[in-house]
Amino acid sequence: MINILFLGEIIGINTVKCLKKSLKDIKNEFNIDMVIANADGASDGYGLLADTAFQIKNAGVDIITGGDLIYNKKDIKDALNKTGFILRPFNLPAKSVGKGFNTFRINDSTSIGVLNLLGRTNFNKIFPNDPFYAADKGIEKLSEQTKIIIVDFHGGTTSEIQSAHWHLKGKVSAVMGTHLRILTTDNRIVDNTAIITGTGYCGGYPSITGLDPETEIKKIKSGQFYYSKIVNENVELQGAIITIDETTGFAQNIEIFKKTI
Repeated sequence: MINILFLGEIIGINTVKCLKKSLKDIKNEFNIDMVIANADGASDGYGLLADTAFQIKNAGVDIITGGDLIYNKKDIKDALNKTGFILRPFNLPAKSVGKGFNTFRINDSTSIGVLNLLGRTNFNKIFPNDPFYAADKGIEKLSEQTKIIIVDFHGGTTSEIQSAHWHLKGKVSAVMGTHLRILTTDNRIVDNTAIITGTGYCGGYPSITGLDPETEIKKIKSGQFYYSKIVNENVELQGAIITIDETTGFAQNIEIFKKTI
């Protein structure tokens, strides 16, 4: 059996620093073999700088997935081209910079495939292709290399993420919902596939999804744009731990993960 820790969306550089201090001990405590993290908001809550990506990698995260904000920071494109551990949504136009899926080795005998997908609901600044069609194509290619496939479905609504669960059940080891920044309690196994709608976020807990409540409320009340502010206090790491049979690729268990740093 292997244990994979999937962390919900990382918010802010202070959270990255907390990961550097704590992730090694967490991996030892929970016998984690590999860590995957969505980092679409790791730089100021909106996008991912290349330097931040490398800091996350150095903190002990093996694979970084993205979402609708993946190209917000210009310098990430070069990193997407040159590294294999940062993924962008596979169902973006074919000429988009970076890889949408890749395989990663855990040990000499075991590797896993990770597929990053972007939903089409509630995103008005990026225009992905059909994620379900793309999922089938990506899984077909990854299945040639490994039986263990983890999908990060970055979706704008719970219904779209859950539709991905049902479309992909029995085809992959796990389908993990990101973007909503809410940790849900619908973690379960369906046809040997671990599913959860919301893997939450990693960031300041007294906040609105890692952001300063006063500023976010001000936006809504005024109808005007204000720059969001990151909350750095009481950082909590959220996500899920998936146990997978490496011989079959079948998920055996999925547990919610929450830890205050």
